[in-house]
Amino acid sequence: MTDLPLLDDDGHALPLPPDPLSPIPDIVERELAAYRAGEAQQARAALTTIAESGRTAVAGHAAMALAGIELADDGLSTSCEKWLEQVARGEDPWLGPLAVVMLSADFKAHAAAPEPLLGHLAKQLTGDLAAARKSYEHALAELRGTSARFDEDEINGEYDDDFARIVYAQQYIANILLGNLLLQSGNSAAALEPLNDARLGGDGLLAAYAAYLEGHVLVEQKDAEKAARVLGYAFTESLPHKSGTEGELLPWTAIRYCEALASNPWMDEVAGNARRSAVDAGTVILAPFETATSYMRSSKPALIDVGYGVFPGDWEPVYPALGRLRAWSDERYERARRLILVLHEFVEDQRNEEQTRNLAELRKKLDLPDPR
Repeated sequence: MTDLPLLDDDGHALPLPPDPLSPIPDIVERELAAYRAGEAQQARAALTTIAESGRTAVAGHAAMALAGIELADDGLSTSCEKWLEQVARGEDPWLGPLAVVMLSADFKAHAAAPEPLLGHLAKQLTGDLAAARKSYEHALAELRGTSARFDEDEINGEYDDDFARIVYAQQYIANILLGNLLLQSGNSAAALEPLNDARLGGDGLLAAYAAYLEGHVLVEQKDAEKAARVLGYAFTESLPHKSGTEGELLPWTAIRYCEALASNPWMDEVAGNARRSAVDAGTVILAPFETATSYMRSSKPALIDVGYGVFPGDWEPVYPALGRLRAWSDERYERARRLILVLHEFVEDQRNEEQTRNLAELRKKLDLPDPR
């Protein structure tokens, strides 16, 4: 992403590109390869050292790898949840939301039986993507075959309502997990169908997560209007009263939704929301950031502090947030720079001398051009 231009030929900030994939770092992959080769104890010890080394992208991947190892051994145990909580508190836009979902009551209630989806997910988290994909596809085929027999069971008086709900819930989760895996494997076009099926087939936290992932694919495909609508749905469904949670996924959906809106402020999604609420476009774009600040508990992505701080000119949280992102990875720091540039036209106010001066100082510190 650092090689991409910041401004177009007319000097305007370019839309934020799709979030890059989050490949397993080499140092973590080496230990996972050792784990898959049977050296579990040594791999676990090495990964623990890496995971506890600091708040960085590498440590986050090591924590997720350890969650996968624990998942394979003992399911969603206390040890597994400890590593998932570390991942959820990080900056990774792929691993963080997945960790939040895995910690949720909805996921725990349905991901274990009758189809062992947790075992398939453990394969993915420990780096065996090919085996995980094959397992997800087999699981979906089995679950679809089971659900196809429900009509016949009902006719024969053998329909089990509780069992049917479990099967449908597992089919739903399997679609989401397969979509996530296909995205992480670089096959986003194939991921669109299972993610769309999952979004349309439910509501609440799991549907919000499916929409979050689907929105990424639509941004990648440059379908800005539909991406914004889908990401708006993800944001709404991750609100506590819709998701049945305390809003742990909300910061992640807010970031992706706001990025989509700020990158294309001419969209119907922005204009329609502005008209319905009788506010300007900047207020529409700020609103999800502002809402998300109330739910920064288990998930604390620093991009929320950057976006919310820059908008009203509250610079105090912006610089520490930029520091956290820079420590995490060059890629996340670059994302913040681009976000600030995209937000620039909604922040700059020539009538406010202090605001203009602070924004110019921020651009200078971040080596950002002055967009038109």
